[in-house]
Amino acid sequence: MEITLNVPKICYLLSAVLIIMVSILGSPPLLHEAMSQGQVKNNRNSNSTSSSSSIQAESSNKNTAPLNSVSIKLSEGYVNGKIAFFIATDASDNQVAESITKNTGFKVNFAPGLALTPASARQQGYDFVNGIKTNGSPMGFQLGIASALPGEKGYSPLNQLNFVKWNANATARILKSAAEVMTAEKNGELSVAKTNIVINSPAIVSMSNK
Repeated sequence: MEITLNVPKICYLLSAVLIIMVSILGSPPLLHEAMSQGQVKNNRNSNSTSSSSSIQAESSNKNTAPLNSVSIKLSEGYVNGKIAFFIATDASDNQVAESITKNTGFKVNFAPGLALTPASARQQGYDFVNGIKTNGSPMGFQLGIASALPGEKGYSPLNQLNFVKWNANATARILKSAAEVMTAEKNGELSVAKTNIVINSPAIVSMSNK
């Protein structure tokens, strides 16, 4: 079988198709522009999806980053007439360790070896067992007293615990320094019961105060 192609008719047909496309889009450049816009739109969608994925990945990385910190409740106390802040991490007496843990919500370790530290490595701390009731204090009465702060003579993070008790014939008041405790004891207003309980309770000094 022999197939005959009528070339003039095919040319007329192609010309007709081209005229129809030009009439719809205006001109070949508009056709090119339309295709380009479609490409740009696709690229924008792609970039938006990529950017969104990057943000989600970054957010996910932040949420899953390991935490390198712990929270320890600060305890207030007096040192040389001013309020100071302390943390407690260990105590040589198990009952004291459990009591501080209960009051602060932070686990204080029982470390009996602290009681073996020499006296020269300790500073004196004073806790009141009666007198003026105060919230947030270890014994429920006035805030405890420490002897010194970091940088001062006699400072140590190891505090030897002394229990202070007002005598029945004395009028309890707030004392704010070790010197005031010693003076009141000499005047017969209170008694100081020394113990061999040692608490690792370093003072926390703010960088802004240095």
